[in-house]
Amino acid sequence: MRGLGLRVGSSALNYRALRAFGTRVPRWTGGRLPWLGLFDYTLRELPGADWVRLRPLLSGICGSDLSLLTGRSTAILSPFNSFPAILGHEVVARVEEAGAASGVQIGQRVVLDPIISCTMRGLDPCSGCLEGTAALCRHAAEGALAPGMLIGFCRDLPGGWSEGMLAHASQLHPVPDQLSDEAAVLVEPLACGLHAALAQPPAKEDRALVIGGGAIGLGTLAALRMIAPDTETTIVVRHPLQAELARSLGAHNVFTDHGGTGALRAAVEIGGAREHPTLVGKATLTGGFEVVYECAGNAASLEAALRVTTPRGRLAMIGSVGEVDGLDLTLAWARELRITGNYVYGRETSVPGQPHTIDHLMALLAAAGAPAVDGLVTHRFRLDDWRTAMRTAMARGQRAAIKVVFDHRAA
Repeated sequence: MRGLGLRVGSSALNYRALRAFGTRVPRWTGGRLPWLGLFDYTLRELPGADWVRLRPLLSGICGSDLSLLTGRSTAILSPFNSFPAILGHEVVARVEEAGAASGVQIGQRVVLDPIISCTMRGLDPCSGCLEGTAALCRHAAEGALAPGMLIGFCRDLPGGWSEGMLAHASQLHPVPDQLSDEAAVLVEPLACGLHAALAQPPAKEDRALVIGGGAIGLGTLAALRMIAPDTETTIVVRHPLQAELARSLGAHNVFTDHGGTGALRAAVEIGGAREHPTLVGKATLTGGFEVVYECAGNAASLEAALRVTTPRGRLAMIGSVGEVDGLDLTLAWARELRITGNYVYGRETSVPGQPHTIDHLMALLAAAGAPAVDGLVTHRFRLDDWRTAMRTAMARGQRAAIKVVFDHRAA
């Protein structure tokens, strides 16, 4: 099978160029990215009887994709990626061909777990894969496949920004009929928020703060409202549409960030914090929120999260913060904060039956009274209009965008 896919190249040379110029190039070129383009590729035969061929229906543009394309991602995980690669790991698709041992039906609608496991590489499972947390796989650069932690960042497995892709049966999660394609394509990013909320659930009487109004932040808010409905949940967002969607998802308090002060104002007004002037810079707070979910993934949001977490409070890092220059970590030790990294999803041992996060989330979203998340998909583009899609995703505030997707469905 041949088809078109949106492919990115990478090397040490153009990585350095991206680090220097990547964030400016889209402005200079009107959204054109010279290292990204449509590519005619051949989708190989099924690697085994437990593999399937998928036809994407919708595929999302993730912040990690944009970080790669604009040079904002660090090189620390580069040994576990391989290029050139067709991007796209937020995918709802239909099964077009199914191996005899796959256990799925042709025509079935599925959400993809893009994580590449030892099983897919033809290796004995490592401890992470055995425990149902393939995201922590120790063999992401070994075995029968090129290096890659997930589909879309592995040259051997095209992602969802394409007309066709391969996946292992273990990666597929059937979509309940109650969920629209728009809700289903959001499941992958929203599962990141649910995974973090289940790992760091609010205790009784805790006040929770979510920092960030993108898909991850709003997904974390929705997760908290579903698993901890009695917890007073506050969110800090940047744009009016984010505030509107946060209220529709059940946020008790919504603060719009102005000059990086949104979290601090929330801590004072909702968390009862007191401000203490410092010799220079922002005031130091006493009080705030017992549990904070950092979902924006930038230096300012992480710095704010450290400031507004109460002593011995819990700070969950979800937003994929990378390199941070000049970050003051004093409050991390002076307040004995419990800081945890949270990466994607896996088997949820705290939930009866230990379901995968994706299955648990879809069951929650399909239940009566669940928050309607479809509205988080704000923009749809055909694959050949990828330049406009990139411009929109890179200027979400100006274009009132939350989740931008490629729509592969027949017109």
